Amino acid sequence: MLTYFRADNFKSLVNVTIEPAGLNLLVGRNNSGKTNLCHALRFLSLTSRMSLQEAARRCTPEPWSLANVYLDKHPIDLSLRCSLTWQGETLTFEYELILNAPRVGRGPRDKAPLTVAEETLRVTGGRFQCTALIQNNAGRVQLLHERAFLGETHAGGHYVGTAAPTDHTMLFRLYDLETNQRSNLFKRWLGSWQYFNLDALRLRNVEAQPLDMELAWDGSNLASVLYNLKSSDERLYRKIVEATKVVEPKLDVVNFQSPDPEQVYMFFEDGSGKRFGASNISDGTLRYLALSTIIIMNRRAAKEERGVPFVMVEEPENGVFVGHFKPLFDRIEPSGRDGQYLFTSHAPYFIDLFDGWLDGLWVARCPQTHTVIERPPRATIEQQLGEYSLGEMHFRGLLQ
Repeated sequence: MLTYFRADNFKSLVNVTIEPAGLNLLVGRNNSGKTNLCHALRFLSLTSRMSLQEAARRCTPEPWSLANVYLDKHPIDLSLRCSLTWQGETLTFEYELILNAPRVGRGPRDKAPLTVAEETLRVTGGRFQCTALIQNNAGRVQLLHERAFLGETHAGGHYVGTAAPTDHTMLFRLYDLETNQRSNLFKRWLGSWQYFNLDALRLRNVEAQPLDMELAWDGSNLASVLYNLKSSDERLYRKIVEATKVVEPKLDVVNFQSPDPEQVYMFFEDGSGKRFGASNISDGTLRYLALSTIIIMNRRAAKEERGVPFVMVEEPENGVFVGHFKPLFDRIEPSGRDGQYLFTSHAPYFIDLFDGWLDGLWVARCPQTHTVIERPPRATIEQQLGEYSLGEMHFRGLLQ
């Protein structure tokens, strides 16, 4: 579970820290930095699975301008702390990634790569006490031989030296070996983070991939994921359909037609067998179906040893009657045991859903050149709840 995250010099984020709870809501006015925080989290996750440049492209159309334009500094500094379980033992990991980030306007934009300046992964727990698993200094790397450190093998030394290209993190290049089991546990968990900004048009996409089981960030493979899920896990598929009946009471089954391996068409059917194609289903219903898929599938994923998923969802209420969210949110364990969530929103009635989870309430503001993200004083909010709802407090600017 993620317990601490810090971003410095990433877009509008300058020395911003957050200590997320199990269930979190981030509010703020337009251009206050809510999406920038999500992008910083997503970027760090993606660097464990791809090159720095590709990770930057996934998060912004201008990958050459990740650094804050108002600061005359080059490094981007991202760090986190988390707790994961390995063979029944709780381990605390600390990870820091410092990147060299060329300034906008210096050289051709497409030839201004991000490079690793420093990368460190440390672990505490059992016989490990703030022990460095990975130390990467601009491509000069020291990897801990975990079995040698624990005395399980007679290797020559505890650390193995190697060299790595600076356009990727060493975490990305790590092989899944017995000598690096804890490092790979952290890598799998970081790489499992999910970011969603569901697009109503893309939710109707018919493109399909064999064995596609992870929903894309925009929901563009929703039909493909549900089609494969129905074939592989009928019980989980039925739970998603049952959850969606909150917004579509006549729904009996979600069915599919796959004319070829690269396309799948999704249909809603009522109890009498009448079909309604995805093109005729409302934006809100498809969005709710996608959110149900995310939450229910992640409850299952939380039981895997890679750790509980960390999930970011931007403005989930778009097109959905907010009253339908309560039964869906009842499926989320606020402690984060079944998945850790961060939602962003502007909608007062959606914000009202969080009046019982104030430990996860965060407010973003951007007074001048950079973002400030703070948790409002709980006592103050509880006192004001007697007069205003949480959503009305946000509307009146009382949370700022």
